[in-house]
Amino acid sequence: MKGSLSVTVDLEDWYHIPSVCGSPYAVYRDVNEFFKNWKGDYDFLTEPTKKVLDLLDEFHVTATFFVVADIVEHYPGLIESIVERGHELACHGLSHACKIDPETKKRLMSSDEFEQRTLLAKRVLEKISRERIVGYRVPNALVGGWMLDSLERLGFKYDCSVSVNSLYNKTDSALSTVSSMPYYPVEHGLEVGTDRNFIEFPWPYYQNVLKVPSCGGPILRFLGAPLVSSQSSSVG
Repeated sequence: MKGSLSVTVDLEDWYHIPSVCGSPYAVYRDVNEFFKNWKGDYDFLTEPTKKVLDLLDEFHVTATFFVVADIVEHYPGLIESIVERGHELACHGLSHACKIDPETKKRLMSSDEFEQRTLLAKRVLEKISRERIVGYRVPNALVGGWMLDSLERLGFKYDCSVSVNSLYNKTDSALSTVSSMPYYPVEHGLEVGTDRNFIEFPWPYYQNVLKVPSCGGPILRFLGAPLVSSQSSSVG
């Protein structure tokens, strides 16, 4: 039996990580402050992105790119090249700032501020794609149920942020009813609900004794391709 594969790419650069920008423990408060103070090279994004696009072309794969909107300003023409090759653009936030505290999971911004920032990011990406942006992935997988309510109000149709695993929980929910299957989330939360005009695509995971995410930058860097292959075999 043949399986199916959905390919997504988070388009962000090294300074977007929470230890550098946009978290309670970051060196710089935000990306704007980073660029005001950083004197060295910063573009480690353009060439890898081109390599990924060439690889996708080679295998005739169309992907969804979750893009941090401020990349449009700092890397002119890069996002346009993704659209030109026929890939979907989705939103990965305005500047990759954390929306909830990594330790306490409490809000770092109000719903109004989240919606204002996300709407701006959505419009920036829509100007380039010339299509509606309907997908979202929260930076650092730090997602709360209240965000999904805001996303639905802003016209998004799906989110892809929830990571069920036994290593850490980066959400404000126990995720007790969530698996790796797409689902309609309850209002004001992340647990599985009934029909809704909004869908959650949780991350895949490999389960033996523990549930281990089989996607995401750190996991892929530390555990590599064998984990992904094991997860694919267990599904297929």
